[in-house]
Amino acid sequence: MRLWNLTYNDPRRWAEVHAISGKPLGFWASVTSGGTGSPRAELLGGSGEVDALVGLAADRTGCNFERTTNGAILYFRSRLEVYGAPIPRGGISGITRIPEGADERLTIWCGWSLQDGAPHSGHVEFRCTQSHAERLEEFIRRWLF
Repeated sequence: MRLWNLTYNDPRRWAEVHAISGKPLGFWASVTSGGTGSPRAELLGGSGEVDALVGLAADRTGCNFERTTNGAILYFRSRLEVYGAPIPRGGISGITRIPEGADERLTIWCGWSLQDGAPHSGHVEFRCTQSHAERLEEFIRRWLF
């Protein structure tokens, strides 16, 4: 899962992100399909750059997915920067849910290519309420598997 700093409106950077996950859905497609966003969750960590960026934040790191034509983009903030991780449809290989009291921990398992083109696999971990966990898992299963 490669990360892009999306804080600034750089058309070249957005073109790279959209090449992986597809263009954002238009207004009418969003309305007819029930929206493009996932429930909000707390990003706990993950493989590679995600863990390093989440470890920098002193407070909770909220995140959510935006559905696109061929996948989704995971958005989160670290300090004052906004990061995005485009995920193509079929890029998720599994999802697990573990109850933690009133909340649940979700882990998604995915594969991606490193900057040198070598294949790599890893995970991203979230925490959210049980109702949001059910909706988030449904969102991921419906749009990313």
